[in-house]
Amino acid sequence: MPKKVLFVEDDESFFNIFSVPLKMKGYEVAHVAEGSRAMDFIIQEKPDLVLMDIILPGMSGLDVLKEMKENMDTKEIKVVMLTNFGNDENVKKAVEYGAEDYYMKYNVVPSELPEKIAVLLGETPDTGIVVTG
Repeated sequence: MPKKVLFVEDDESFFNIFSVPLKMKGYEVAHVAEGSRAMDFIIQEKPDLVLMDIILPGMSGLDVLKEMKENMDTKEIKVVMLTNFGNDENVKKAVEYGAEDYYMKYNVVPSELPEKIAVLLGETPDTGIVVTG
């Protein structure tokens, strides 16, 4: 069964560009454009990983992250902040709230995203085989 990756991202063009390499590697990719709608989707769909922007309509990505990690049904879902707002305060809050990583959008090449996700999900980048200790 393919792993599910959710983008919580209000920039449709960014989502379109970054989702293509993930789909090509076999990931199931979903998209929610508003922070205020993200929790309902996450609870219902249970993605394996969430790529979360910070500045979102309705509710910030940091607030969604905090709510996810406080909810028994969603606290184990991996979250990576993917944003253009990398000030120290945002990074500190993201780590404090439980984000696995923090990527600056302008530093991520779309074709490299599947490998980064594979590592976070414990898969080998090319085969999708789970790596065990």
